Amino acid sequence: MKKHILKKCISIFINFKKNIISLNDIIEFKKLILSSNFINLKLIKYLINIPNNKYYLGLGKLLEIRNLIKKYNVKYLLLNIILKRNQERNLYNYLNCNILDKTNIILNIFNNRANTYFGKLQVRLAYLNYLSTRLVNRWSHLERQRGGIKNISGPGEKQIEIDKRIIKKKIKSIKLKLIKIKNQKNKSEYLRSVSNVFTVSLVGYTNSGKSTLFNLLTNSNLDNKNTFFSTLDTYVKKIKYGNIKKILISDTIGFIKNLPLSILEAFESTLSEINNSKLILHIIDISNINFNENIKIVNSILNKILKKNVPIIQIINKIDKIKDLNPKMDYNFNKIWISAKYNLGINFICNYINDFFSKYYIKCKLCVNLYILNIIRNFLYKNNFVIKEYSLNGLKYYLDLNMTHLDLNRLLKYYPFIKKYIIYYYE
Repeated sequence: MKKHILKKCISIFINFKKNIISLNDIIEFKKLILSSNFINLKLIKYLINIPNNKYYLGLGKLLEIRNLIKKYNVKYLLLNIILKRNQERNLYNYLNCNILDKTNIILNIFNNRANTYFGKLQVRLAYLNYLSTRLVNRWSHLERQRGGIKNISGPGEKQIEIDKRIIKKKIKSIKLKLIKIKNQKNKSEYLRSVSNVFTVSLVGYTNSGKSTLFNLLTNSNLDNKNTFFSTLDTYVKKIKYGNIKKILISDTIGFIKNLPLSILEAFESTLSEINNSKLILHIIDISNINFNENIKIVNSILNKILKKNVPIIQIINKIDKIKDLNPKMDYNFNKIWISAKYNLGINFICNYINDFFSKYYIKCKLCVNLYILNIIRNFLYKNNFVIKEYSLNGLKYYLDLNMTHLDLNRLLKYYPFIKKYIIYYYE
């Protein structure tokens, strides 16, 4: 378990005068700061018309911020916007304080949350891509003696030209490692496809309850704390809830408003799991007052990352927090209303998944003697094809099977003589 020292900071929430300030956006910014292991001593709100090209903010506001930095004796300033590299550099030089924009805050959270080797590589790649254009002589991430990305702040300076060469070399090395892992994942996905093991992906705005639902469906214990990006690595497990068979479910990184494109690109391999799924469950926190906006944000990100048409059904979660809402299935709009926390309405999800994947299966009846039954029985039961086995007279045995077309072809490949024992099959 990683231990993190909480660092003191002050933060700035910037909004444009033409936009309405959303209380939910401010709350979300505060949660990002907390998730990044900072103690926020002061939150300042600024309304601006047009960002300053040099500093993003005007000199009057910068003087106020510099005085606050001295007053609270902090080394970090966090902002809710995405800065250009020259703006970040100029702010650092003027304020003499580490500047973390939204991209940097999210990357810091990812650095703390990545647990697997694959996840750590992706975070490292995202950091290095980000830093490659923002070298301003202050990043301890580049301290070669420490060998990589660490906490923000460091004892000394490095020559920018040397640092750029080091970063370029590390980026190339990480990409090669990720390609190897991606090839391994592709092999696993191919084996799933030929074995007719289908995948359902969970997507949603961060903190919508994806991990809670994943734990419930797979009988797992992933971290489902009420915090942003509690799940960073992709988890794929077999559904163990209800009567669902041979279906896997994957849970991955949650989405957020203005999620930087560079982060999506770095996590392309992780998000590829969504493209390889047959069905997407979009988890929505109905108790969030901005749930409609969050739906649009998730849909927008899905449009960017999906390379093929994958059916999507909305799972309206946390109905326990809304009065007079009950579990139900809305077939007209492909919506299911549930409470993952209290295990309400999960049966609707299971029924939908079973109905959805039924089109991939055929039902088949065999009539064989005992000798043939003994030859094929182990194969049929091992692959979980048998729905029912019975005999009327002890001479002929009937087997009701449920399998995909590929399964049937595989059966006939191993036991071609079985074809004459098939009474019928139908989809």
